[in-house]
Amino acid sequence: MFQHRELGLIQTYQLGATLLMTLLYWGWYFLLGRLGGGTMPEIFSEYLRFYFFLVLTFQVSFLRGRQYDIFSVSSGVTESHRFISPHLLFSASVSLIYLVMTRESEMSRLFLLLYFGSSYIVLLAFTRYLALDLLRFFFGRHKHRLLIIGQPHELINIDSLLEKARLFGFETVGMATEASSEMLPPGIPHLGSPENLAEILDTHQIGNIFIIGSPRDRRMLGGWLRLAETRGCRVSLVNDLDLFLQRRLSYFRCDNIDLIELRQEPLQNMLNRAIKRTYDIILSLPVVLFILPPLMVFVWLCQRIQAPGPLFFRQVRSGLGNQRFTILKFRTMYADLCESSAQATVADERIFPIGRLLRRFSLDEFPQFLNVLLGHMSLVGPRPHMLQHDALFAEQMASYRIRSFVKPGITGLAQIRGFRGEAIGPEDVILRVACDIEYIEKWEPMLDIRILWLTATQLIRPPQTAY
Repeated sequence: MFQHRELGLIQTYQLGATLLMTLLYWGWYFLLGRLGGGTMPEIFSEYLRFYFFLVLTFQVSFLRGRQYDIFSVSSGVTESHRFISPHLLFSASVSLIYLVMTRESEMSRLFLLLYFGSSYIVLLAFTRYLALDLLRFFFGRHKHRLLIIGQPHELINIDSLLEKARLFGFETVGMATEASSEMLPPGIPHLGSPENLAEILDTHQIGNIFIIGSPRDRRMLGGWLRLAETRGCRVSLVNDLDLFLQRRLSYFRCDNIDLIELRQEPLQNMLNRAIKRTYDIILSLPVVLFILPPLMVFVWLCQRIQAPGPLFFRQVRSGLGNQRFTILKFRTMYADLCESSAQATVADERIFPIGRLLRRFSLDEFPQFLNVLLGHMSLVGPRPHMLQHDALFAEQMASYRIRSFVKPGITGLAQIRGFRGEAIGPEDVILRVACDIEYIEKWEPMLDIRILWLTATQLIRPPQTAY
């Protein structure tokens, strides 16, 4: 009863936003055409093509984007901005690229400035002040009586859903529960036990049932569903498997079989992997060709002066699928002390003076761009640890090995959040691994770009944990 109502709301919102964009587009077109003495109508076909491309990219943005809760836009202008700006920005960016590639030089720059500026303001106001008021108007005329079945302590998990139900026109009549009336929150009457469900449905003329949690005896659930169907009631059930397993699950259907996976993994999509690999090659190749050679000369000279020995520090690390590879770094420790498995500390005596400077500004990591080109690593991903530390950290956190689901990276989500340097205790490991798993589950191209940008700023202003 919620799924298609919310889908209809999002589609209606999308249609309304598109209509407003259309009115603004052609409104500015005809207004500037009149003010310009009729020159704009002479290139009507160019404006028409650009309009269709603009609308198409706006629809594509809605289809490709994760639809955040549209009801949050009612809580402030900031939330409305976050909801509408990604779609408008994507549409504007792609449309302007199209304009440059097709060399449509006759398009008025003043028109584009006025149109995109006014579209943002109008859509922001529409999202913030009109969208939900229209929803309340349409759904508020017909109330649907809703019965909740479950335990009172589970109501806290569905507070936002009940608020959404009220916006959809559902009126909570009460709750059927084995708990006492005193345990129910104010505003939700106790209507009796689920064992008396038939009597409750008939007495209160219930049309919709919302079941939260699972009954102690699962066979009771089948009886509730049969009672609901015989009385023409709609039924929604809260899936509590996430709470039972204490993790977010991924639900999907394959070959007419419903499947559940423990987490989302966008990089299992071969197209996403191709996009990420393309980023890796395009961004690392210039570094290897133009930045790494002079940097190698500089580091070599510094080593000759302060700590003679090999230019590179090589060490076996664990990568994608726990496959071993040899990581490259500029050597920053004295040659006879750098083979230790101990983590580098703040005042580590093994590091020679200029090596400390290289580590501070992460210049010692630049040879890893070669690892990226060879396919052992990616620009962004979980940082690869020493094999001894992998075994130790895996004992401290059960989900540590999840990091091997993707290639290790030169930088990652944990690093831009300040979790770099020495891992002193189990809490440091847990925080870093939590960031790595979040990256695996929420990967998208823009996340990689954001991490790379923030990493670049840290090269200029290194955090305190960089040593």
